[in-house]
Amino acid sequence: MGRSAKEEWVSLSGNTRLTTSRFAIAILFLSLLAATPHHVWADSTAGAYRLRPGDVLQITVAGHPDLTFDSRNAIEIRPDGTFSYPFGGEIVAEGKTVEEVSEALLEALRHQLRDPQVAVNVIKYRAEEIYVLGEVNRPGAYELPKDRDIGIPEAIALGEGLTYSASRETARLFRASEAPKLIDLRTVLAGASETIPLQPGDTLVIERRNMVSVIGQVEKSGSYQLPDDGKVSDALAMAGGFPRDPRTGGTRANRAEAVLIRADRTIVPVNLAAILSGERPEADIRMYTGDTLLILEAKNQVAVLGAVGAPGSYYLAKEEKLSALLAMAGGVTGNADLQHVRIIGADGTVRTVNYEPVLQEGAEEPEVLCRAEDTVIVPVNRDRVIVLGAVNRPGVYTIETGDTIIDSIGKAGGFVLDKSAPENTVWVRQGVTDEKVMRRINIDNVRGLGTPSEELLVQDGDIILVPEDKKLHWEDWLRILATAVGVVRMFD
Repeated sequence: MGRSAKEEWVSLSGNTRLTTSRFAIAILFLSLLAATPHHVWADSTAGAYRLRPGDVLQITVAGHPDLTFDSRNAIEIRPDGTFSYPFGGEIVAEGKTVEEVSEALLEALRHQLRDPQVAVNVIKYRAEEIYVLGEVNRPGAYELPKDRDIGIPEAIALGEGLTYSASRETARLFRASEAPKLIDLRTVLAGASETIPLQPGDTLVIERRNMVSVIGQVEKSGSYQLPDDGKVSDALAMAGGFPRDPRTGGTRANRAEAVLIRADRTIVPVNLAAILSGERPEADIRMYTGDTLLILEAKNQVAVLGAVGAPGSYYLAKEEKLSALLAMAGGVTGNADLQHVRIIGADGTVRTVNYEPVLQEGAEEPEVLCRAEDTVIVPVNRDRVIVLGAVNRPGVYTIETGDTIIDSIGKAGGFVLDKSAPENTVWVRQGVTDEKVMRRINIDNVRGLGTPSEELLVQDGDIILVPEDKKLHWEDWLRILATAVGVVRMFD
């Protein structure tokens, strides 16, 4: 036969000899414990129970209310399986019976109290709960029935059903020590798949309908709710499209290809070039809840450097004309040397292009194509001449080796017939000390010489003034000279 309740208490107290007064205390203590349903000397069922985090304990120490924790200040076992107790420090409770916890407390109190009497009871057991979260009408924690298993449809019912925005396609089940499991809601709700019994601690997350993610080279990475039948183009638009470099205006995004990662981790290639061009509508793939669109960084880029408005790297989906590439880079600057534009290929080959006639004279554009990984360099030209007055296109012109005053006037479109006075052409040269030297040239006489002499070669900073056909006073010459000098300073 097992020991009586009185004999059990005697064993825990550590004393087998009772005086009359101590016996009276024992009777009082036993009657208190008898009123509590779960205590250390209860039936074998209680004794077999192993404590878990979340269980709530009542601890009674006879004659010491300061060490007693009842329903008003009960102790809950923490998630790490322990609880704190005066004189005992951190007591490990998870996996132990109430008898074992009582023995641990008794051992700790023996060093502080004489003949301590300790009773431990479970006044609340941790509930066997699951969590139903996301797009259900009443998300929260729900206690599992003890008499039967429940599956995902029943868990959704506990959450009072799906919201209007809930996905009817996929859900996710999170279980301790396991990877998240993708649930095909279509088959589950239709009863066409095997029931998955839910376990204590499981979390079922119902996602929002058509909720997808867009990451990588886009303006705003994040999650977006697509319209019904939403496609890749819709997701890309919601993410703000491709990012732009505020300095160059270019983008590092690959506008030709992307990757679509389905909720089940299946990878689908996306032909972005076909979608953006509108050539193949079928390339615009439908996206579903849980899908992720990844825009990769572009590799097929060309660098444009030097005297352009926005130097940087620019994406090329195919071969592109030089003019289009220069336009992407913000056009050329006023000090660009268009006669010596260099295109360096990925293999190291160098092409030099004279692009000045295209922009200065409107000549037909040469068939110059740029390819991915090319580098285009528009050099800065410091050698320039200013041609003003009665010419067809007054302006600033670059100087090629051997250019003369006649060549410079030719670049400016030549004289304006019946208005210019070529015999009174003024040639102003600025010295290294900013001293200006002015010469008057009779162009008609120069042209009669055949091959011009070297003394007529123009230099950087020269100003050529072709007056109109009338007599100029010295005040007019000074005014024209001052205007020319101001123009020069604008381009320095």
